[in-house]
Amino acid sequence: MKLPLAAALTLAFGCTDAFAPVSRYHKVQSTTAASKTTSQLHLFGGGNKGGDGGAKKAPGMMDQLAMFKKMSEMAQKKNKLDTELAAETFEGTAADGKVKAICKFSPSKNPLDPQPDFETTGFEFDDEWYESVFPEDLSAAVMEAIKDGTEKTSQAVTEKYKVLEEDVRGALGGALGEAAAASES
Repeated sequence: MKLPLAAALTLAFGCTDAFAPVSRYHKVQSTTAASKTTSQLHLFGGGNKGGDGGAKKAPGMMDQLAMFKKMSEMAQKKNKLDTELAAETFEGTAADGKVKAICKFSPSKNPLDPQPDFETTGFEFDDEWYESVFPEDLSAAVMEAIKDGTEKTSQAVTEKYKVLEEDVRGALGGALGEAAAASES
C-alpha cells in the first residue's frame, strides 16, 4: 500500500498528540512557535488553579449538578409554600365592612404561565344593608371587596415568596455576577 508523501508526513508528525491524554500540565504547540496554550477539559470545573493572573474558574459538570440540586430544592420549597397559601383564606371588605369577599390563592398549574390566580370563593353581606341598598351600589361594593381580597392575597403571597426569592438570588448570585462581569469584558 502506497501513501502519498503528504499523508505520510501528516500521520507521522501531525497526529502524534491527537490521542494523548490531556492534563493541565500538557502543553500544546500552536501554529506560531512563540505562543503556547494549556489545553484542558472543563468537564469537572477545570479552569485556573492559581496559574495565570487570577482568571476565574470555568463552570464544570460538578458545579452544574450542584446548581441542579439547589434548583430542585427551591422547587420543593415553592410547592410547599403554594400548598400552605392554598389552605389559607383572605378576606376583602367594602362598604364599611358590610360586604366581605372570601378569597383564596390558587397556584399556577401551567409552567408556561407561572402567574398565580386568586379565586373568590364566597361573600358575606350585612342583612340590613343588603335589603336597603341599590343594585348599582351593591355591585360596586362587591367589586371593591373582590379587589381588596385579591390585594390582601397578593400581599400574603409576596411575603411568603420572599424566602424563595432570597434562595434564588443566593443560588444565582454567583452566576449572575460572573455573567455581568463577562458581558462587561
